[in-house]
Amino acid sequence: DRKRFMMAAILLAVIGTGLAIIHPAINAFALMSLGIPSVILLIHEIKRVKNLRVYRLGIRCASMWLVAVFCWINDRLLCEAWSSINFPYLHGLWHVFIFIASYTACVLFAYFSVKEEKPDQKATLKYWPRNDFELGIPYVSIKSHDKDLNEI
Repeated sequence: DRKRFMMAAILLAVIGTGLAIIHPAINAFALMSLGIPSVILLIHEIKRVKNLRVYRLGIRCASMWLVAVFCWINDRLLCEAWSSINFPYLHGLWHVFIFIASYTACVLFAYFSVKEEKPDQKATLKYWPRNDFELGIPYVSIKSHDKDLNEI
């Protein structure tokens, strides 16, 4: 149920933000816990999709999230070990990977939302700068009644 998921995510975000005021380290774990149900929902959605382009982007998104979590856990648990060999970059890598995963998830869920809630509109996954290069920047193009909504 999408509404129940949304309410649970909002509740966890509010609790996490409140805990951040009391103890900032708890905020990191609270916000990270929002990723787990999001990835589960993403996996559920990409299993249903028939478009291979969307499926491949979903796999890349989930993979980026796993790599980001791996970097974050290593940074949290083994920070001194990595610093002792002059490699303090895992936290920065976490930011890069979580940005890529988050942006990609936003694009995918926008695509799923249009497909589910607006079946009369045509959602198409495209890439910038070249649409035939799937490692570009993804975005969703929406067409309705032969009118391109990107041009409005």
